[in-house]
Amino acid sequence: MAIKKIVQIPDPILTTPTKKVSKIDDEAKKTIQDLLDTLSHAHDPEGAGIAAPQIGSNLRICIVRRFTKDPNNPEIELTKDHILVNPKITDTSTETQVSWEGCLSIPDTYGRVPRFKKIKVKAQNENGEDVKYNATGFFGRVMQHEIDHLDGVLFTSRTVGKVLNEKELDDLYDKEEDDE
Repeated sequence: MAIKKIVQIPDPILTTPTKKVSKIDDEAKKTIQDLLDTLSHAHDPEGAGIAAPQIGSNLRICIVRRFTKDPNNPEIELTKDHILVNPKITDTSTETQVSWEGCLSIPDTYGRVPRFKKIKVKAQNENGEDVKYNATGFFGRVMQHEIDHLDGVLFTSRTVGKVLNEKELDDLYDKEEDDE
């Protein structure tokens, strides 16, 4: 359909909860395709997810990209985009993990965010079929980040400690590698 401009802060759509999708109609299908197109062409080729508010839509739809190693060639990373319509976290672990996050809608900003180590999510796919996920690791972190977008919550409201720009984060990673 179309590659959309990424909505950036301080646009109020980013902090406004989205509306539930009552049926997968033409508007929802167009939004799904626009999200897929935009994520595939985002300025960050490692973009791991995108939510409808980030392209100016108030529908409760997001895309979460799962990264896995090719079992036939571990040098190759495979990606699969998961379409979540009306996602809802139904269960969480008590354990959390703090890790760095960034966001296409908040350029050059990174912060450490606590997220649940394990979550269960119910949603619908692009065909309106019920889907369930038991998500952990990076995939679970991205799913929580994108669902937050649908609830009008930005990662910067969850950060602990100092927020860094990209150069500061790169310098921190370089220092950690030097210390190893």
